[in-house]
Amino acid sequence: MKIRTDIVQMYRDIHSWVGILAGLFLFVAFYAGGISVFEVPLQNWLTKPAALPAPVSVQQMPDLMQKAFAAYPEAQQEYTVVLSPTVSLPARLMWPVQAGQRHAGPVDMIAASLDAGGHLITVKHKPSEVAHFIDELHENVGLPVFMPYSRWFMGIIALLYAIALVSGVIVFLPMLAKNLFALRLVKGAWKKWLDIHNLLGVFSLPFHVVIALSSVLFAYHGVIHNVQTMMFSAPAAIHNHHSHAEKVDHQPVAQSFPPTLAPEEIVRALQKQAPGFVPDVLNYAAADKAKQTLYVIGHDEHYMMRGPAGGLAQLDPASGKILSTEYMPGLQSAPFSILTTFFALHFGSFGGNAVKFGYLILGLVGAFLFYSGNRLWLISRYRKEQKNGATEPGRGTKFLTCLTYGSIFGCVSGISVLISTALLTSYFGSYLSVSLLYYAVFCICLGVSFVVPDTMRVRVLGMCVVMTTLAIPLIYVCKSLVS
Repeated sequence: MKIRTDIVQMYRDIHSWVGILAGLFLFVAFYAGGISVFEVPLQNWLTKPAALPAPVSVQQMPDLMQKAFAAYPEAQQEYTVVLSPTVSLPARLMWPVQAGQRHAGPVDMIAASLDAGGHLITVKHKPSEVAHFIDELHENVGLPVFMPYSRWFMGIIALLYAIALVSGVIVFLPMLAKNLFALRLVKGAWKKWLDIHNLLGVFSLPFHVVIALSSVLFAYHGVIHNVQTMMFSAPAAIHNHHSHAEKVDHQPVAQSFPPTLAPEEIVRALQKQAPGFVPDVLNYAAADKAKQTLYVIGHDEHYMMRGPAGGLAQLDPASGKILSTEYMPGLQSAPFSILTTFFALHFGSFGGNAVKFGYLILGLVGAFLFYSGNRLWLISRYRKEQKNGATEPGRGTKFLTCLTYGSIFGCVSGISVLISTALLTSYFGSYLSVSLLYYAVFCICLGVSFVVPDTMRVRVLGMCVVMTTLAIPLIYVCKSLVS
């Protein structure tokens, strides 16, 4: 395909500058995002097991709930029935220490069970914050800022990302047939990194297009949702892809609610209405002084699902009748099915573990794509300076070089240190402490990048990455041998 040389050069410049501006943020987003595909298994792996008896059977739930609510009347305000217990959700019945708070990550919970004699046993439990932090790092493209500011910034980065994709394709088209499978690893640094970058970019292009479009959708999801609501009169439900607790005004003491079906009967009623939907969690909350709401989180492998945790259905707790299917796989309306497709394609929440492993690989490959693009840009810039008579990189080039290597190696080292520390301590503090540890490691690597000589930079930072990453399996093996 022939394209005018001046047009190719213009798009090459656009691709280069957009890439260097967004590449560092995108590296963090893809590296952390690839890992967060397995957020739930990672959270279970890093969470300290609760000191509780084995979960009671679903048939025993009425007895457990009766004893728990008698001892803790406030638990009726907001509680969770776990149909598929995990390390993070270790008991059939759990409720938050502070009800009515809107949250997206792990919170302090009271987990309840029955001992062999039928006596109530409760413990305070909180899953590890590390997996949730890595997912937040992915959403915030590495910035220590909070919603909605980080999401709007992420949207800008996603738009730049889309521009880089389009311009990169236009630049590569004229030499597609000649350089598609070219991989010149022994013909100089610039050609080596160019071929690696082109090869990774071309063969993962469909994945990157999907991620770019869905990222823009997430960034401006609130605006899109409001427009969609006006157009299709959609019921207001949970807007974020995380499961958020509804914020309600709770009374300090328990209230009397109408009788509800037992969890076993809820599951049976749901199976009759949606045979393929497998419920995992029943979330009860007080809608007002005389009414409860019930949201069921579950999955259906035959359909794409709204988020990593699965789909969502609203039920009547007194009858088990489905009240809302807008977020329920297989029963959604056409507009919400389209929206769910974008979410599922971004999270890999379809096709089981095979797709998740594919997304993990593509995420790591994507991170390396941005690393290679930044390295290619730095090599090209230094070559231009050498042509103009420079004997060493200019201040701008040196600054971007230090920033690139410090940020990229700092991100990898920081995440590895978090996982290693969580494995070493079994339970790792608050979200704030996790954040401080990550950004401390990140800033140390960034500082080292600016301090060490140019010839030692990659070697020193690379050794840091290797050591912190290898520490994860070493700590795991040592813990396994000790236990």
